[in-house]
Amino acid sequence: MTNPADPGTVARRYIEAIGAQDWETVAQCWQPGAPDVFVGVADLRAPDEIVAFFRDVHAALPDLTMDILSVTAQDERAVVHWRMWGRFDGTAPLIGLAPNGRRLDILGTDVFVVRDGLIVSNTAIVNGLDLARQLAVLPAQHSIAERVLFGLANSIAPLGKAIRARNRPGS
Repeated sequence: MTNPADPGTVARRYIEAIGAQDWETVAQCWQPGAPDVFVGVADLRAPDEIVAFFRDVHAALPDLTMDILSVTAQDERAVVHWRMWGRFDGTAPLIGLAPNGRRLDILGTDVFVVRDGLIVSNTAIVNGLDLARQLAVLPAQHSIAERVLFGLANSIAPLGKAIRARNRPGS
């Protein structure tokens, strides 16, 4: 029998509730005021900001599906590796971008700390470069457009280096 306060069980219940749009369960998994950090995306506080964030994600991707690929737990930590996919054709923006009909397929990892059956912190990590490519903010990997963009960045790098060297004390 699984202990409902076990970190792995709590983390699994939370991720499954996000996928099911069960906002009451999402909120109940958290210690009020606890931090949920989406690296490079958002710093949220439980439970209201987290629920609002994922409501918006579901509004942006109405056919959103989440799968748990693995759960690993030890002591008060649980790590969940997940996959989320859907079409970005909803009614809400996603990280500030208007829906563009693109198909998203994202892998991510959440690192939870759970005490007394409640999440007290989480750090969520997704590949931001891959997400930006899928959202059409950056060109596709290995494309001509990517080579041009990277070539431009590389062409101005020496100028930035020279400016920094010139502005160093004693230069």
